[in-house]
Formats: sequence, C-alpha cells, structure tokens
Amino acid sequence: MDRAAVFDVDGTLVDTNHLHVVTWWEAFRQAGHDVPMHAVHRAVGLGSTDLIAHLLGDGRDKDQDAELSAAHKVLYGQYFDRLPALPKAGELLRRLHGDGWRVVLATSAS
Repeated sequence: MDRAAVFDVDGTLVDTNHLHVVTWWEAFRQAGHDVPMHAVHRAVGLGSTDLIAHLLGDGRDKDQDAELSAAHKVLYGQYFDRLPALPKAGELLRRLHGDGWRVVLATSAS
C-alpha cells in the first residue's frame, strides 16, 4: 500500500507568515491605503484576490488589484532566499521518505 504525505510549503514548512504580513502591509501603504498591520495578519492565508477584497472591500478600485499583488510579490521576493525552514521540517520530510512515504510538497505561492 502506497502512503503519501502532502505538505503546504508556505507557512507550514517554511516560516513565511511574518514576511507576508509586512510585505502586504507595505504594498498597501505604497499604493496609498492605510491598512492596519493586525488586519493584514488576520488575512494572511487567503489568496491574493481574496486578501485584497477582504482588506479593501468591494468598493475598491479592482483595477488596482493586480498592481497590489505585483508589489507584494516584488517586496516578498527581496527576502525569499533568506526564509528559514521551520525547526525540524527537513528532518520530518527525510524521515517520512526514509520510512517509505511519498512526500508531496504543495504551494499556491508563485
């Protein structure tokens, strides 16, 4: 019998939540939106379209959504190579693989 373990990389195996909060907050700030950081923190985990809609509401200029998402991506990309894996994440994956599990990594992040 084959066994598989599926792990979401972003926020599960790699500690990305704080970076997402800061870079989304900065993207909103640069676009002229005063969005409280605590509100961004609670919205992290939503896809970018849903996150923007949640924080700016339905009355926002939806033509700006792509620009906000692109700004977040650029800001986030500046730190991507320095993101730390969560403690023992690699050990867990190697152990499962060594025990015969098929390890599958998934992410919605670009």
